[in-house]
Amino acid sequence: MSLAPVAAPRVVFGMTLHNNARHLPEAAASILDQHRRDFVLLMLDDGSTDDTPQVARAIADADPRVRYIRRETRQGMIATWHEVAATAAREYPSAPYFAWASDHDRWAPRWLDMLIPVLDTDPAAVLVYPATLRIDDAGELGDKEPRVFDTAGVSDPAERWRRFCWSGTGSGDMVYGLIRTAALLKAGIFRPVLNPDRLLVAELCLQGTIRQVETPLWFRRQAGIASIARQRHTLFADAPPAGFWMPPAFQHARSVWREYRTPAPPVRLGTLTLASMVLLYPLSSAWRAWRKTAVSKSAGRGVDNLHWVKKVARKGVHHAVYYTLVGARALRGRLRRLGRRAVYQAAILTHRAGLRGSRGPRIP
Repeated sequence: MSLAPVAAPRVVFGMTLHNNARHLPEAAASILDQHRRDFVLLMLDDGSTDDTPQVARAIADADPRVRYIRRETRQGMIATWHEVAATAAREYPSAPYFAWASDHDRWAPRWLDMLIPVLDTDPAAVLVYPATLRIDDAGELGDKEPRVFDTAGVSDPAERWRRFCWSGTGSGDMVYGLIRTAALLKAGIFRPVLNPDRLLVAELCLQGTIRQVETPLWFRRQAGIASIARQRHTLFADAPPAGFWMPPAFQHARSVWREYRTPAPPVRLGTLTLASMVLLYPLSSAWRAWRKTAVSKSAGRGVDNLHWVKKVARKGVHHAVYYTLVGARALRGRLRRLGRRAVYQAAILTHRAGLRGSRGPRIP
C-alpha cells in the first residue's frame, strides 16, 4: 500500500539520532505502524558516525511521512532536542501536539490512539504519557515496575508544583509523552541545565495538568546507567554554560527564578509564591536524594523497629490491663465467697456454743 504525505498532521514526532543504527529501524517502525496515520516523523541526526545516515535515509525514502535532517558535527543533546521541537513548530504550525522520539525505544501501535483523546477531551492537560516498561538491549522485558504520577483535577499551579517536587518521579518517561506544542514552546523547550527533562516537566506543571494512561504503551530500552557525570559530556558539544557545576536542583531553581521574574513570564506568579516554589524545589530534591541513601534506609529500618516495639508494648499494656481487670474481678468474687463462708462458719459455731436460739443457722 502506497502512503501519501500528511498535509495537516495533528502530531509531529521529533526523533533525535546519534550512533544508534542498530535499533533505529525497530524504533522508527514502531512509530510508523501506529493505528492513527495523522502524524509526521521528523528525524534530526546529531552528527552520527555509524550507519545511522544510511539507515535513516532509507526509512525516509520509503515513507513520505518521514523527513530526515542531518548535522555534520555534533551539537549535543540540548541543542538537538531544542532544534527538532522548534523545527516541528515552525514547519507544521497547525499541529497541536508534539512528541519526542528516541532512536532506540519502542512504541505500542495504540500509543496515539490512547493518548490523543486525553488531550482532545481535557483542555486543562498539557502532557499525557503512558505507563512505561523497561526492555534490555535485546528487547526483553525487565522487572522494573512502571512509575506513577498524575495531577488530573488539580487546578492550582502551586499545588501541582508541590506534588511534582515531592512525588514527581520518572521525568525521563513523562518527557516522551504527548505534549501540547504551545505549552512546550512557552516552557522554553529545553533549558541549558542538567536534567533538563525534569525541569521541563516541572514547568509544564505550572501551565496545566499531567495525565497518565495506565496501559503500558512505551518500552524504554535501558542501554546504560544514566548519571549526572554522563550528562555533563552529552548535553553540550562545547563548553557548558556558567553555573553548570551546581547540583541540578539548584540549576533548576535558579532558572525558574530568572525566567519567571521577567516582564512576560511563561506563567505569571506572585513573588512570594514564586519564592516559596523556588525554595521547595531543592529542599524536596535533597530529601528525595537522602531517602535513597544507605543511612536513610538504615534510619528507616530503625523507625520501623521503633514502631514494632511500640506496637508490642501497646499490646502488652492492653493485655496487662485486661488480665488485671479480669484477675481483680475473679479475686473479688473469691473474697466474697470466702466472706460468706466465714459468716456461715461463725453462725455454726455460735449456734453450737449456745449463743443463738434453737433454730439452725440459715444457709446463705
